[in-house]
Amino acid sequence: MNNSIQTLMLREHGKINSLLIEYERNPSLKKFNEFKWILEKHLFVEEKVIFEIYNNSSDQEIGELNQLVKEHKDMLWLLSGIEDNNENSTRISILKKILPAHARFEDEIFYPRLDEELDEEKKKLILDRCSEIFRE
Repeated sequence: MNNSIQTLMLREHGKINSLLIEYERNPSLKKFNEFKWILEKHLFVEEKVIFEIYNNSSDQEIGELNQLVKEHKDMLWLLSGIEDNNENSTRISILKKILPAHARFEDEIFYPRLDEELDEEKKKLILDRCSEIFRE
């Protein structure tokens, strides 16, 4: 098992991006469901594992977590609209803008901070729980 939260989550961001590209190339229900499942799992892990274990103490960190959760809700709303076949191209376009910006903040700032600030016990707990959920 890798001992870096950043490395694990970078890999997951790569999966999400690949599945979105596959869906755009072949906009089938099967491809959409694959993309949706991986993205929903990812958001679940962030909110129910990482954010729960991370001990955020500063106002800035609380603000960042609130922003990340808001972006998660926005992404889920977009997914719901795509699933309902409602303005798919517009929603996918918006999702393609939100996802990279969201991932960039996490990959460059948030996850490295977790790897640096969390003690080994909390990092191991996050990695173990994430690995359980991401297992394929």
